[in-house]
Amino acid sequence: MGERIDRVVRGVQALFQDLSEGVREERVVRYLVTELQKGRDFDDVLNDPYVRNNTDADDRARLLENPETIRKIEDEIAAEFEDYRRLTGLPGRDDA
Repeated sequence: MGERIDRVVRGVQALFQDLSEGVREERVVRYLVTELQKGRDFDDVLNDPYVRNNTDADDRARLLENPETIRKIEDEIAAEFEDYRRLTGLPGRDDA
């Protein structure tokens, strides 16, 4: 009987651990996207104390796999190219 209870307790603990890690990752992604929207450099944001205190190296690597993060980085790259096109007089996406 005690062994079954121990398994149930371990299962519940694992479930809550998974849930808390998911919430933490979501908050870090939200922070990352918010800071990128402010125009900050991705590497600088990854080195922020908030990000470093709430992630390990593997977590930070996974941030690059998050679709929301990737979308934001792609948006920032597109905006940089658009600025470059404007400055150089090259046609933009809509001009081609």
